[in-house]
Amino acid sequence: MIHKKAFLYVFLMLLPFFAHSQDVGEVEWTKVIVKEWNIDIFLNTNGFGMGFQQGRTPNYYDKHFWEIDFWYNIHHKAVLGRNPYFESTRPFTYGKMCDLFMLRGGYGYQRTIHQKPYWGGVRIRYTLSGGFALGIALPIYVYIAQYSAAGEVIGKVSERYDPEKHNIDDIISRSNFFQGIGKTTLHPGFYLKTGLNFDFSKDEYTMHALEIGGTFDMVFPPVQQMAYNKKKSWFLCAYIAYNFGKRKGNYE
Repeated sequence: MIHKKAFLYVFLMLLPFFAHSQDVGEVEWTKVIVKEWNIDIFLNTNGFGMGFQQGRTPNYYDKHFWEIDFWYNIHHKAVLGRNPYFESTRPFTYGKMCDLFMLRGGYGYQRTIHQKPYWGGVRIRYTLSGGFALGIALPIYVYIAQYSAAGEVIGKVSERYDPEKHNIDDIISRSNFFQGIGKTTLHPGFYLKTGLNFDFSKDEYTMHALEIGGTFDMVFPPVQQMAYNKKKSWFLCAYIAYNFGKRKGNYE
């Protein structure tokens, strides 16, 4: 009985030291970084774009963020060229009816699936985001040749491209990019984006990472980018992105 009381007494005396040791261990594993922001540069199978993310890291493994992206969408059948009958002219894509941009804004989540070792290396994070998407369709205007009665070119006029009216031989070049801005159509919808993020930053307060993944956009009403092709509501692509930015600690 005496031995049991002595053991209990010693245990109670040492309990504060055990508790203190446990607190120190938890501090060593607590993530100091609580905020992140980064700029993203994208290349994808449908074009290119840029984005911005800002988020918080409530614990060592998770990140919650808001993002905004602006992408230029290129139709897979679009081919840039010039009319060989007119010299020193601006190139155009025959059959292209509009330039399509995607503006996205949404919420995302990242989860660390492989932490960077203390001596350096790569942190791997799985990322998933989604939210509102807005398709912006800017109509194409082209310069159309004007002919005399003798068949000679006497001038040009800018008109909105109409595949039923304009022949490839009559198109001199593309007109001013912003000419059709007043007839831009908006196509609201939603998007989903997922990928793997490979963070190779040299320190905890800067961000340098490569990300690979895919996106899915659905917009309404459907958009016709190219003549003689069906209108589309959904757009699927793969992408690779370079992310660079900053991280902040608790007291910054």
